[in-house]
Amino acid sequence: MSVHDSLRWAKEFIRDQDGSVAPLPLSEEEFNPDIQDDLSLQAVLVESKQVSRIPFDYPADASESEFRFFEDGRQQTIQIGHIPVEFSGDHRLLIPVHYFVVAAAILERKNRRLALWGSPIIREGILVAKDLVPDQRVLKRIEDTGLNVIDTNPIESDYYRLRRRALNRAKDERLTVEQHLIRDWRRSKEAHDHFLVIDGTLMNLRDEENVERCIGVSKSFGSRYFNVTDHNRIMAMTEFERSWAFRFHSDDSDLRMRGRERLSWYLRLRSGERREPEYGLVRVEIGRQHAPRVSELADRFSRSLLADRLPTSYPAPRWDKHLYPIRACERYLTSVMPSKGTIAATMGGGWA
Repeated sequence: MSVHDSLRWAKEFIRDQDGSVAPLPLSEEEFNPDIQDDLSLQAVLVESKQVSRIPFDYPADASESEFRFFEDGRQQTIQIGHIPVEFSGDHRLLIPVHYFVVAAAILERKNRRLALWGSPIIREGILVAKDLVPDQRVLKRIEDTGLNVIDTNPIESDYYRLRRRALNRAKDERLTVEQHLIRDWRRSKEAHDHFLVIDGTLMNLRDEENVERCIGVSKSFGSRYFNVTDHNRIMAMTEFERSWAFRFHSDDSDLRMRGRERLSWYLRLRSGERREPEYGLVRVEIGRQHAPRVSELADRFSRSLLADRLPTSYPAPRWDKHLYPIRACERYLTSVMPSKGTIAATMGGGWA
């Protein structure tokens, strides 16, 4: 089903429920940007608490990255209308209806050129609290057309919590397509000799076999893992420096939690005068399987990541933290996903 058809059926669904078709000019991801933040965990040292400089000679080493494969996933969740539900007395409920699209792609570098590896995965549809829909016959008819309708499984009927729930369900869908694509790559012959660099934390990936071949690079931080003094040492690192490596659980932690253990360190990709403390700072993650070699791999992988910061992605938002191949992956996904303006125009909205 095309995007146009999906939105047409979504519009019919809302109108047949006596709802209002009113697409918002911003996505839920823009209303709630913290959806991409790191998970709050503790930190346990696996190296002595020292900042070290990566042996990186610029510009001689600028093209010396060992990485060949890069993955990114994107999501867009836009409220396209709402359905009123009347109860006894003066009680009235508004059910938000969202259109969502999620996508994942892997780029491969060959002869210094980036090209699509395999086939991207794109999934789209609508998100709604199915049990709260007043006319279930209309809902069934719309689903029978082939429209992908995802239940937000509400715990409460509060309008704002329903919107937040839709955002989280879209994130679940994005992680699902990302993990499927990463699994396809991991089972390919190329994966035996390479690592896959992915945009963001590895904490959300539950397939440990996938994680073993992945390197996560986070551009945003929602947690401080050390005391203020030690964290300030990280914030004071200069270009080409990395922090000590650490993990997220102690030896006596619940073994079920340790199933999602990761090794991590901070790396300063670039620095400059009169810049904010997180300028050019990323956090790198690898799987716990690599603990015996973590110091060696932290130096080795950091060196390649420093090479992949070039060419710069300016003027992209957070360009100082971007790896160029990841930025290229983002641009590709943007080109294959419908824009907010396209969604609004198809739904009959008045903004572009």
